[in-house]
Amino acid sequence: MWRRHSIAARKASWDDAKSKIYSIISKTIQIAAKKWADPKMNPSLDLALQKARYHWVPRDIIDRAILKWSWQSEWEDLQEILYEWYWPWWIAIIIKALTQNTNRTSQNIKLLMNKYWWNLWQPGSVSRQFTEKWIIIINWKKQIQNIKWKEIENVAPLNELEFENDILETSANDFSIDQSIAIAYTAKQDFAQTKKQIEDMGYNIINADIQYIPNNEVNIPDIEKQNLLNLINGLEQDEDIEQAYSNLKE
Repeated sequence: MWRRHSIAARKASWDDAKSKIYSIISKTIQIAAKKWADPKMNPSLDLALQKARYHWVPRDIIDRAILKWSWQSEWEDLQEILYEWYWPWWIAIIIKALTQNTNRTSQNIKLLMNKYWWNLWQPGSVSRQFTEKWIIIINWKKQIQNIKWKEIENVAPLNELEFENDILETSANDFSIDQSIAIAYTAKQDFAQTKKQIEDMGYNIINADIQYIPNNEVNIPDIEKQNLLNLINGLEQDEDIEQAYSNLKE
C-alpha cells in the first residue's frame, strides 16, 4: 500500500511539473508570436518553438499558443515581467514571470516573500548584479560506427576532453561541465551560430534559453540558505513564474 501511494505521489508530482513547463512554454510562444507568427522571420518565436520541442510539448498546445494572442483579447495583455528583490544578507533575486494578470502575480509573490523578510527594489537595482547570458545545454553526442559496411548511429555519453576541444571551435565564449551535462555560454549575437555549430558536431541539445548569471556569489549560513531554497522552490511552484535566479553560492 505504501509503495503504491509513493508511486502515485511521484507520478502526480511529475504530472504537475510537466503541466507547469507546458504552461510556461505556451505563454512564451504567445508573447513571441505577437511580434510575428512566422518563426523564420521571428527569432524569438523560433527559440520558443525549439524549447517546446526540447520538452516534448504536444503539437496541439503549440498551435493553440500561436493562435491565442490573435483571437482572444484576454491574452493581449500577456507579458514578461522581472521582479527584483534584496535581502539583508545581500542575496539578490530576480523573478521572471509570464502573466496576463500583474496584480495577481505581484500579490502572490509578495505574500511568499514577506514570510522571509525580503524587500522589493526598483527595476534595474538588482539586475545589475547579474549578467544576461544565452546558454545551450547538452547531454550526449551522436557517434557513427561502421558495422558490416553499414553506418550505425549510436548515442555516446559526454566525453569532457572531447567536448572541451570541440567547444573551442565554436562561437561560445565560455562553458562548464557537470558530470553528464555540459553548458555552453554565448553572446546574444552569436547564439544562433553557436547552436548550429554544436548541433553540426552531433551533440544533443536539451535546452537553450536566456539565463541570469550572478556576477558575484554570496555565501550565507546553512539555516538561511535553506530558507532561500525553500523560498525559490515556493516561487517556482507559481503558475505565472518561469524561473527565479539568485546570487547564492551553493
